[in-house]
Amino acid sequence: MNDSEKRRDLMDQMQSLAQTASTETALFHQVAAAKLGLGITDLKTISALLQEGPMTAGQLAERLNLTTGAVSNVIDRLEQGNFASRVPDTKDRRKVIVTINQDMLSTSNNVYRSMGEAFEKLLETYSVEELEFLVKFYNSTIDLTKLEIAKLKSRR
Repeated sequence: MNDSEKRRDLMDQMQSLAQTASTETALFHQVAAAKLGLGITDLKTISALLQEGPMTAGQLAERLNLTTGAVSNVIDRLEQGNFASRVPDTKDRRKVIVTINQDMLSTSNNVYRSMGEAFEKLLETYSVEELEFLVKFYNSTIDLTKLEIAKLKSRR
């Protein structure tokens, strides 16, 4: 197999592996959400708040591509489970800010702890150079995915 054929084969493998990884990740999140008594949208809301910080309901709706009614229902479920709370916006009393209950997430029943530990062990097997490449790869795929989401949204 020449370099061009090998490159094409590897690129095909990467496409296939990315699809498989995406499916398995989605299935993991679905099972994790169910263990917490939540839906996957609820869990992704928690994830967005953890990664990006507290947000208004409107910001959450935009970030997660939900209607304001749907995001209100998500916030209600998260409050009922003590995963999040609404706090008044100090700048605009008509708005509330949704914040995460960090204590609830740090308890021993954290469904992501085992996965985090497993990934840490895996990442320890890579060299600094390999980790730098993986960071670059993930940053690029995240940027690409965000661009594709924007494209899909604009086709409404």
